[in-house]
Amino acid sequence: MKKVDWLEWERIGIYFMKKKILAILMAAVMCVAAAGCGNGNVSVVDDGDNGTEEASAPVEEAEVTEDGKIVISILTDVSRSVVGESGYGTGFYTALDEWQEAHPEVEISIEEMDQTSYQTKITALGSADDMPDIFMLKGSWTKNFVNNGWVQDLTADLDADPEWRDAYIEGAYDNATLDGKIYGVPRESLSTGLIFYNSDMWAEIGYEEFPATWDELLDAVDKFQEKGVTAFVMGNKPNWPAESCWLSTLGDRFTGVEWTNSILNGDGAKFTDDEFVAALTAFQELADRGAFNADINSIDDQEQQTVYYNKKAAAIANGTWFIPSVDNAAPEDVKAATKLAILPPVNGGTDRQNTVSGGCVWFTSLSSQVQDAAKRELCVDLIKALTGKKVADITASYGGVTPWKTPEYDASSLPQLYTEYLELMESVVNVPVYDSCMDSGVIETMNQGLQSLLIGEKTPEDLANEIQLEQDQVSME
Repeated sequence: MKKVDWLEWERIGIYFMKKKILAILMAAVMCVAAAGCGNGNVSVVDDGDNGTEEASAPVEEAEVTEDGKIVISILTDVSRSVVGESGYGTGFYTALDEWQEAHPEVEISIEEMDQTSYQTKITALGSADDMPDIFMLKGSWTKNFVNNGWVQDLTADLDADPEWRDAYIEGAYDNATLDGKIYGVPRESLSTGLIFYNSDMWAEIGYEEFPATWDELLDAVDKFQEKGVTAFVMGNKPNWPAESCWLSTLGDRFTGVEWTNSILNGDGAKFTDDEFVAALTAFQELADRGAFNADINSIDDQEQQTVYYNKKAAAIANGTWFIPSVDNAAPEDVKAATKLAILPPVNGGTDRQNTVSGGCVWFTSLSSQVQDAAKRELCVDLIKALTGKKVADITASYGGVTPWKTPEYDASSLPQLYTEYLELMESVVNVPVYDSCMDSGVIETMNQGLQSLLIGEKTPEDLANEIQLEQDQVSME
């Protein structure tokens, strides 16, 4: 029998006691938040095990205006302010406005907010039984939203329209599917672990092309250090860039996608496995070597772009959404010099090193509270418009990546970086973005822990243990 490590047991006990206390406090907060939502029907959702069956949600009658219009509410992380700049944003609001014009019997009530605020609010609204009719679902939330009864099964609606259902790339529905049921329609496809680098700055230290090996990458970091230049800027204040744009790719280089699938399926893999700890170690060693800016946790994902545009950093790890930003906002010399790459093969990794994190992360979904037949039909039709061909064509025309198989666009009018991206992806394999598929609690523990890891306040082993404790808790629920 293995000897009992009482200190370890005490640490675990303290951890779960803290979790219990936090749960109680969160329930109290949700009660207060719900009181301000104004529906007078407040309930706090039990996060316990509901199996995989949809929990029952209160059914609301269709809201109508004084002049008899049916009200459809939408909560989104897409701002109308990006129309004309962002492909998806432009497509989304173009489709929304056209649908509204064609349905004068409907009044659209839409609330926009930034992604960080959105994630907080949608959970609070779910806990208060006050979900918007149509909302944006992150793939990693699917199980939680289904178990809490917040999201509606759309499988039959998609099956009733095979042309709509089958218009998307293979695997597009995966992150919004649970037990064979589809709970969201894919809105975008993306890659998150791309390296955007200023080729002029890299040429100045002797690299005409982005480093082809990990040792070359480390050498480049050292040379930039000598010049007083940051190799890679990262704005990790919102805590997701380190995981989404770095670790999801870096982790796969050490673990392989089979390990990720095993984590998701709960059939053996653990975050404390040597290969995942190796990924955390490599990430920390990059930080310790001076690869990143000292204020890594003090600037956000928008501020990091400014640092890159001002040539205070030679590269930035970002997603496909950064392509139109470079085209529209970068100074001309930076725009001309910016090229695309992926991380070079890591030392001691798997046999497959041509990977980058990506896929369908966000989906458009329907609240389970929408049960009125007429309103539901309108909502499904609107979702079809917001995820349809027009949105795909407009997204692609701006250089955005769409989950549609065959968008129509004029390639000659696209940013040069988008052309480079398409060429790059011919030899690159997309692997899961952690926050698109893993439990939201696990991701939050990972993301917060990475903030500490990258400034040397936490060891890779400690962070791996913390993430695994959260994973164990999720498995028990």
